[in-house]
Amino acid sequence: MTTVLLAQLLLAAEDGGSGSDLAVLGQYGVLGVFAVLLIWFAKFMIGRETARADRLEAEVLRLNTTIQEKVIPALMSATGAVEESTEMLRDLQRDMRDGYTRRRTRPDESR
Repeated sequence: MTTVLLAQLLLAAEDGGSGSDLAVLGQYGVLGVFAVLLIWFAKFMIGRETARADRLEAEVLRLNTTIQEKVIPALMSATGAVEESTEMLRDLQRDMRDGYTRRRTRPDESR
């Protein structure tokens, strides 16, 4: 009698399934109760995972927006700074090489 009562309680709590379909499982005793519990557990877990996936998708969208608004402009600025410093180093190396070449080719005036 308790298994039938438990099955009826679970069926009453069930919000998405057809009560008559699940009531048939109550006729099978303990196996029916296990089947009802498994169906309830599956629906609960599907709802939980769906909510989790929705929450994580919203987080990914928020992080993508943050990257587009803050990180990409910072990277562009950093890239510009690296290009500028590379150009300055190239000019410095060229000036040093030219100065060394001029010193080697110029007659020594200290004598």
